[in-house]
Amino acid sequence: MTDPKPLSGAEAGAENLERLRRYLAALQAEGKPLPERNGRVNVSAVALACGFDRQVLYKNPAAKAELDAAVGRMGLETGAAADGSDKPAAATPDRRDRRIHQLEQENAALRAEVAGLREQIRRMRHVEEHMTESGRRVAALFPSLGGTGE
Repeated sequence: MTDPKPLSGAEAGAENLERLRRYLAALQAEGKPLPERNGRVNVSAVALACGFDRQVLYKNPAAKAELDAAVGRMGLETGAAADGSDKPAAATPDRRDRRIHQLEQENAALRAEVAGLREQIRRMRHVEEHMTESGRRVAALFPSLGGTGE
């Protein structure tokens, strides 16, 4: 059995938009409000219910517009100040978003470290193979091979 053909970026975006539309239509048909937290739509809960990453609702312009329209229909805040002025509301950093960002940064650093260590192991295997084949020992490794060069 073969795996289905992977979707292109545009196809995946269109599929995510369709999922969001179905979810919003189901909420509206049942008369349920959008999930919210602190008076704003809970983007994580919406993304989880739709079955995609929450970044879709930030990076896909069509999905963002669809969600904003639904928020407007359901009477939730969209970022406008509560006093009716045109100034945007002050962004309140969410603890979970900060923690997610911190973990993503740590993950990226660890991935880079693992890649470097794998490259160093590859070089050391090459030196070991050379030593085994030639019967000679390498007195000092070049710095490019992970040695100190002393």
